[in-house]
Amino acid sequence: MIPTSTAWRDDDAIDDNQQMRQITKELVRLFGEWQLNFGNKAKAKDYPIHKAILWATVIMHLQPTTDQWQQARQRSILEEWPPSSARDLLALADASEQDYPNSRHAYLDAAQKKYVHAVVYETARRVGFSDMRDKVETVTYPSWQQTYPKVCQEYSNGATFVLPQSRQIAHKHIPMSNDSPMAATVDTFLREFGRQSV
Repeated sequence: MIPTSTAWRDDDAIDDNQQMRQITKELVRLFGEWQLNFGNKAKAKDYPIHKAILWATVIMHLQPTTDQWQQARQRSILEEWPPSSARDLLALADASEQDYPNSRHAYLDAAQKKYVHAVVYETARRVGFSDMRDKVETVTYPSWQQTYPKVCQEYSNGATFVLPQSRQIAHKHIPMSNDSPMAATVDTFLREFGRQSV
């Protein structure tokens, strides 16, 4: 949990106010970093002070540890797009503690119908297989970014997602041997075919 006063006192509301202000300041700073890092994907008009206050309220309610908070802030800069909610921001810390594929790599794999982990398949299903196939990345990737951390969190909390079983029959090429009953027929065909092409 982000450090707060642990003793019950009459001025706990003051401590909460101070913590709210501190988180809001950190979010405003983080929003500025996103604007520099993400360019047009994070415009200043999309990050008013009211958004920072709302996100701070959500973060205080979810009570992340100091390590989770720092991890989420640091990892948000490494993403392709900025997180779209406080919960998505905090999920960056939670999801990355497990051994899940990187969100960006998972998205690119899913766009090519490669599902390396059950959470990748489930996220692609929720975003929409047809959307992943037909719509542009600027539409599907932000949706992916919102959904992937949630799916990873659900999986961490015990949800079961299953990769589809391949229905493809494995093919094994076995060359024809010279003593095969079909060898003479194939040789005759190839001789005849060769004469026609000359």
